[in-house]
Amino acid sequence: MVTDEGRTCVVLNKHRTATLVACLVAIILLPLQGEAAGETSVRSPADTEAACAGGFRGKQPAPKVLQEVIEAHARWLEDALDPRGKKANLCGANLRGARLREASLDRADLSGADLRGADLQEANLSEADLYGANLQKANLSGADLTDADLRKANLTKANLQEATLAEAALFGATLTRANLRGAYMEGIHFYGADLQEADLREASLGDAHFYAANLRKANLSGAELIEADLRKAHLDKANLSKANLKGAVLAGANLEGANLQDADLFTASLRNTILVKANLQGAILSEADLSYANLREANLQRAGMAGVNLEGACLGKADLRGANLGMAVLFGSDLRGADLRTATLPRAVLARAQLAAADLRGAVLEEAYLAGADLERANLATANLEGANLVNAILRGANLQQANLRHANLQEAELSNADLEATILEGADLTKASGLTQAQLNTATVGEDTKLPEGLERPKPRQAQP
Repeated sequence: MVTDEGRTCVVLNKHRTATLVACLVAIILLPLQGEAAGETSVRSPADTEAACAGGFRGKQPAPKVLQEVIEAHARWLEDALDPRGKKANLCGANLRGARLREASLDRADLSGADLRGADLQEANLSEADLYGANLQKANLSGADLTDADLRKANLTKANLQEATLAEAALFGATLTRANLRGAYMEGIHFYGADLQEADLREASLGDAHFYAANLRKANLSGAELIEADLRKAHLDKANLSKANLKGAVLAGANLEGANLQDADLFTASLRNTILVKANLQGAILSEADLSYANLREANLQRAGMAGVNLEGACLGKADLRGANLGMAVLFGSDLRGADLRTATLPRAVLARAQLAAADLRGAVLEEAYLAGADLERANLATANLEGANLVNAILRGANLQQANLRHANLQEAELSNADLEATILEGADLTKASGLTQAQLNTATVGEDTKLPEGLERPKPRQAQP
């Protein structure tokens, strides 16, 4: 079909060969634009209504007639050449409250049909055309909808518990408060679908497509979402506790206030995601990409984050107590006011990170890279910073009481008003460190191999009290 834009393009350029060729290419590609966005056709409910040639359009078939249609369809499925067989065409039919339990309607045409409250338990609807059908409050528990076309269908409050919807198309479908618990939906297409407050507990959704889908307050607890596509999905306040999201793509998704406690997000992509006040307690985020994500005030207690990428991420006031961030990348991340007590960050990259007023008491930062980091007023009491790189770091007013800074590199670091009471500086390099006074240094433990700024002396050994 040539669009108006295509016709205009041809008319305006009919004498310009080169441009005409370009226009023809554009005309050919126009129908494919919807597919690139996730849709397989541009059929609208109005198109469906116009295309419906079934004899039951707008009519309610008598139970006996409906049974005859189903029986003829069964014969057609068995043998397309059987003269007694005929493909069921119930497009636009009024099947409200119909009893179709265990019916064989695979490949049937039910587009635009009114199936509100219908009983379709254990029914076979594989490859059926249900485009634009109204299935509100229908019972589809245990039904087979493999490869079914449910685009634009209304499944509000429908019961799809333990149904099979593998590879089914639900582009733009409405499933508000639908029950999909335990359903098998590998490779399903939910592009732009509305699943607000839907129950998807323990559902199988591996390789499922949820691009830009609405999953607000949906329950996905324990769901299998391995390598699922959740880009730009709305998951605010959704329950994803104990969900398996290994390798899933959630880039640009909104997970504000979502519950991801004990979820497995190993190698998942969460770039630019919104996780403000999300609960990620005990979650596995090892090797995940959280670059530029917003995790402000998120709960990451005891989260496994070894090798995670948090470059440029916002973690202001986040709770990271006991989190494992070994070899994590936090370059330029915002951790102001974050709670990192007893967190482990060996060899983590925190260059230029903002850690002002962060609580790092008892944290493990061995060989961590903190060059240029802002640690003003940070609490690093009893923290282990052995071998850490703190070149050009700002430690103004920081609490370093009893911290271990053995062999740490503090060249050109800013240490004015830092509390160095019982801080271990043996083997540390303080060359050109600024703001450091003799009074501060006298309270620290300094070794013969400690390199000091010009003008400062090694403290005299403390005399034992009589």
